[in-house]
Amino acid sequence: MTQDRPFFRQTGVSLLAVLLVLVVLVALGAAGWWGWQEFTRLKNEKSGLADQVATVKSELTSQHRQVQAALSDLEKRQAKLAAQMTNDRAALTDIKSGGQRLWLINEARALASLASQRLLLTQDTLAARRLLKAADEVLARLGDPAVLPARKALAMDMEILSGASQVDVQGMVLRLGALRELVVELAVPAEALPSERDQPGVDQGWWQSVIDRMPITVRRHDSAVPLPLSGEQAALVRLTLDGSLQQAQLALMQGRADAYRQAVESAESTLKQWFRGDDPRAAQMQTTLKEMSGAQVAQALPQIGNGLAAIEALKRKEGEA
Repeated sequence: MTQDRPFFRQTGVSLLAVLLVLVVLVALGAAGWWGWQEFTRLKNEKSGLADQVATVKSELTSQHRQVQAALSDLEKRQAKLAAQMTNDRAALTDIKSGGQRLWLINEARALASLASQRLLLTQDTLAARRLLKAADEVLARLGDPAVLPARKALAMDMEILSGASQVDVQGMVLRLGALRELVVELAVPAEALPSERDQPGVDQGWWQSVIDRMPITVRRHDSAVPLPLSGEQAALVRLTLDGSLQQAQLALMQGRADAYRQAVESAESTLKQWFRGDDPRAAQMQTTLKEMSGAQVAQALPQIGNGLAAIEALKRKEGEA
């Protein structure tokens, strides 16, 4: 019995050691599993943080690009504004130092060109001369000896116009216009002329007695003056007279002497044939038309253009300078 106890003691110690080893192994296994789980969790968290960092970097990069684009656009606008301000200052300085010269020269050129056109279209030498005088006054405002050749050329053109035959075309056109205003006031025949059977000393015959008993009215008219006109006929006659006067105006402005005389003669004929001779306004119009038909309207068109050419040469020199 005494010999078996050491064996049991040794066996108990061995079991205890085994149990301790098992406990240690289990603890190590649990610690390893827990460590692996923590490692996996930390790795996942690290990966998520890396994604967030990448997203933040991308957003920051995009915002940086937007800021850079806005700054670049702002710099361009500032540069454009600075350039505009520089140009404005240069223009202001140019005006203060005499840059209005080119503007005045252009104004004088426009007036001289208008004078040539007015003379060509309306034959109005007086109006053309006034325009040339206005162009000369504009050049005189420069006070520069360089414009003297242009002013001399303008003076030559004005003398040419002064020496041309002076026909007050505008005044004659206005006079014809005044006559047109009076057309609506002229009187047309409103009463029939007495028939032959109402005149004394005329043998009417037996057939006239028969006609007198019939329910009809017979009117006889042997002169050029028409029977009483209706409202439409009177309006047509007035329109014809007004049209002749208007044609006379147009021919006068175009310098066509033959057409002017024909139109005036047509107006005289219409006035004499269709309107009452005892109307004082018609008689006055007849006198005026006779006077105007003999007026001298044909004139040789003077040649101008030296002033315009000189101003254009002056403008080219200014542009080259």
